[in-house]
Amino acid sequence: MTGRRGRKGSAKRGEQRVARNARSKAHINLAKALAAVFSAGIYTKDDLQAAVCTFVAEMKEGGDTGEAVVRAAQGLVNEVGSRFPSSERTQILLADMVTWCLAEYYRESA
Repeated sequence: MTGRRGRKGSAKRGEQRVARNARSKAHINLAKALAAVFSAGIYTKDDLQAAVCTFVAEMKEGGDTGEAVVRAAQGLVNEVGSRFPSSERTQILLADMVTWCLAEYYRESA
């Protein structure tokens, strides 16, 4: 026999890679938005919420559960927040982001 054997599931792996890359971009954008929140005294809630919603949508499209999305967002808040002085803002952001994550994850598509 000569040549390569066909790969089973190669299309699925390609789709998974695309989803991972999309999540990576959403992850980076949300991390940047969180860093801006922690470093600035004032921030735009709508901008942060939009970044959270994009992050959630990308993870959901990639097949992640609602619980996994919330855990990932919480982890990101803790990761980014640890680079800045501790404040009450972290707990407020966590509560807001959990609410936004769940609302976006379970929002009906229009």
